Amino acid sequence: MNAGPIGSDLLRVIPLGGVGEVGKNMTAVECGNDLVLLDCGGKFPEENQRGIDLIIPDVTFIAERMRNFRGILITHGHEDHIGGLPYIIPQLKSDKPIPIWGTPLALGFVERKLLEARLERFVDLRTVESGDKVQLGQMVAEFIHVTHSIPDACAIALHTPVGTIVDTGDFKFDPTPVMGAPTDVRRLQQIGE
Repeated sequence: MNAGPIGSDLLRVIPLGGVGEVGKNMTAVECGNDLVLLDCGGKFPEENQRGIDLIIPDVTFIAERMRNFRGILITHGHEDHIGGLPYIIPQLKSDKPIPIWGTPLALGFVERKLLEARLERFVDLRTVESGDKVQLGQMVAEFIHVTHSIPDACAIALHTPVGTIVDTGDFKFDPTPVMGAPTDVRRLQQIGE
């Protein structure tokens, strides 16, 4: 992608995967000199794709902008949101460990994957809880509790000088979940107002 730099008054949202398909959930968000990734998923192949174990998004856009890259934000620990990490981290050449933020369970899955791939020294895992906010240059990531088929899932609101965008990850509105609290609809509503 030959997209040049953008000003701090512009916001670029680039779905690298996960739109119109199941799997490969990954979105790049760029505002001024700050770039983040929302999720880093893989996609399992179709029956007719013999010999392929996993499909991952093309991360050339990120690799070309590593000086502006602030890190990866994980919504939850399912493969379609974290499965690409062992294949993508080596493509993101950095002189310091890449920060990855997520809830304890999500980062537990991430850590296991990266240990198996012997990539743990290339990342800096940073635990967050629902309600936490993380400063990423001129963007602020807010983790919002959502109910899903896996505990410890979050939506992520990215507050920027241009406006706020929300990546819900995967969620459901279940007023009586088996484990954990229901989706924080009140906070999502506040952000939408």
